[in-house]
Amino acid sequence: MIQEVISATKLIDFEGVSKTYQLGNQRIPALKGIDLTIESGDFIAIAGPSGSGKSTLLNLLALIDTPTSGDIRYNNIDVSTLSDDERTRYRNKEIGIVFQNYNLIPVLDALENVAFALQVQGVPTKECLKRAEKILREVGLGTHLHHRPANLSGGQKQRVAIARALVTNPSVVIADEPTAALDSKTGMEILELMKELNYTKNTTFIFSTHDNRIIDSVHHVVYIEDGFLMNRY
Repeated sequence: MIQEVISATKLIDFEGVSKTYQLGNQRIPALKGIDLTIESGDFIAIAGPSGSGKSTLLNLLALIDTPTSGDIRYNNIDVSTLSDDERTRYRNKEIGIVFQNYNLIPVLDALENVAFALQVQGVPTKECLKRAEKILREVGLGTHLHHRPANLSGGQKQRVAIARALVTNPSVVIADEPTAALDSKTGMEILELMKELNYTKNTTFIFSTHDNRIIDSVHHVVYIEDGFLMNRY
């Protein structure tokens, strides 16, 4: 029987990426010559000890920061050469970010928090609310649309954060320690939710994590130590 071979699509490509921070007269190298390819639909973890460069790599992947040297390409676009405004527009359209502390707006309810991600793109309010409600129902919060963050559990806040990251239909979702603030049961529920979204929507997920449950569940692990990419497995 002849099996069809489906080639993966390259989504993100790092070539010789380094990042150095200037602290007074001292230069602190955080990343050193990183070469990394992430494919569309991947489910990948960035692991390593504290101070290894995980957060720096995550910020570069999220286009929150820029490299000191080297090239970063998203869908063959060299994003490292974009202006601040161009990078922000690209990030808002193509990258969903799930922050460790959720970063929800306290005075907005769940529906409004998710809709806000579309409003900054200029999507009409009616369409924003329609799409926000749809994704909130998909992540299991259909009965909590009008709850403000103060009235949501940690797991529910994380689901709102995931819905907000997904509502713009990004190419990739980047999550910083998504289970760190959650108890074991809730953390597993969030992990299973993200695995399901990866499978059903083919959304690429990239995690920075110390959680062995995530490390054991992903397709690939990128291990960083002392600013070097030690291996990918």
